[in-house]
Amino acid sequence: MNTRLQQQQSSQASHSQQSETRQVGSFENAEEALRADRNQTTVPTSLGDRIAESLASEPQPAAPKSWWQRLFGN
Repeated sequence: MNTRLQQQQSSQASHSQQSETRQVGSFENAEEALRADRNQTTVPTSLGDRIAESLASEPQPAAPKSWWQRLFGN
């Protein structure tokens, strides 16, 4: 009976090791690793609000001058 318990424990250990290796995975490049991390990480709503406020307070770029304004310096 003791050997049966040891066999069950060893099979459970091998299954847990296999599942851990599947979760870790390998990535072709850094972008894939970042995408996988992004999918697993939740961003706090307070951070999103702070970013939105920061972007709203940025100065808006001026409209580009037309070619004749650039040519004549107006």
